[in-house]
Amino acid sequence: MLMLILGRHLLRTGPDGTWWYDDTVTWVTGLLALVWLTWFFVRRYLRARALKRRPRRINHRLRRTARIKRELSSQYLRPGFSGNIHAVGIGRLGGDDYCIQVFLNDLDDELWQGSGTETLPNSYRGVPIIPVEAPSASLLSAEVSRPLDILDKYPRGIRGPQEVIVGGISGANTNLTGESGTIGYFCTRKSKWSRRKEIYMLSNSHVFADLRTEKVDAGDLIMQPSPGESGSNRPIGALTYFSPLKFNGATNQPNHIDAAIAKLWSKHPLRPLIPLIGAVKGYVAKHNVEPGEAVRKFGRTTGYTEGRVFSIYLDIRIRYDRTGQTAFFQDQFLIEPALPEFDRFVSKGDSGSLLVDASQHAIGLIFGGMSPSASEKIQAQSKSDLSSAGDPAAVKRQRIEGYGVANPISEVLDRLKIELLL
Repeated sequence: MLMLILGRHLLRTGPDGTWWYDDTVTWVTGLLALVWLTWFFVRRYLRARALKRRPRRINHRLRRTARIKRELSSQYLRPGFSGNIHAVGIGRLGGDDYCIQVFLNDLDDELWQGSGTETLPNSYRGVPIIPVEAPSASLLSAEVSRPLDILDKYPRGIRGPQEVIVGGISGANTNLTGESGTIGYFCTRKSKWSRRKEIYMLSNSHVFADLRTEKVDAGDLIMQPSPGESGSNRPIGALTYFSPLKFNGATNQPNHIDAAIAKLWSKHPLRPLIPLIGAVKGYVAKHNVEPGEAVRKFGRTTGYTEGRVFSIYLDIRIRYDRTGQTAFFQDQFLIEPALPEFDRFVSKGDSGSLLVDASQHAIGLIFGGMSPSASEKIQAQSKSDLSSAGDPAAVKRQRIEGYGVANPISEVLDRLKIELLL
């Protein structure tokens, strides 16, 4: 048998001699190719595993709650059902107990037109339901009408031209006249064979692209700072790809990410870090994020802020002020600010900020948040909520404002086929 595998075979004979074919060459070449392919894929697997935060044990209770939540959101968030309910997510009651959170603009208004005094059920299929009062959300790529007090804590450099490009600074598509967004971080595109890794900037589709068009064209340049800034701006790169958004509102055709990448021109040096946060060490898979986790971000408008994951697997309707349309997003994160130091986690212009945990792992990509036109009623009651935090009755009547909404970063990486620059 060995002689057949490694034998010599006559190819031809002629005046110039006899030519033989040796099977050993084929087998050695194949073996070397197999070793190289094995090394290549094992190396990729080990690297991908090292980039992820250590996973938790499989939580079957959370998986069941997520399935039940989706049933409820498909009812409450279907187009035309309610003008009061705008999101449904999963939070914690304490310990390992999960609940389904139903977000309403006003707890004292009708749940839906004609519902009268009807209230939400206490539970659905055995899972507790908690109503949460919160203003509806909008996408956050816009110039704020007045400067926020928090901006005084940071140099205006994050909204001015930067010699070295870093994450968290102002940047947006040149066609978004009068608007501002944030360059979140940097990434590379997954490539099977290419050795050369080109660097791309990561942000939202509604920051890096003009969503009134469907395709990338030569005029889609990325300005730094954004076109909405008062200072001069210049292009630093060009849009490469953006995830299109669906504004039909159908719950069976959800949006999953609002993300885009743009090629950073090589003449602009970069540093892969975020002000007051540092460099990113890896990322967290969507199913490994838990309510209550401490997170932070740095964005163009509010700078550095800290918060906590308030809701996971969040289904939410978000308004795009530029067009007046509303998009439905599925399985997102909702972040509450860490009171009392931070009264808001995000504001207009923070779209595209990278959400990072305490161990420098990316968790999400900020794309939306509380509409700036929060009701006076909610603002007036926020202080009384803090004083009643220990009241058991407050568990059944929660209120939140100043929140942000983020795409799970693992979803962004998978769908765009990119890797964070580390």
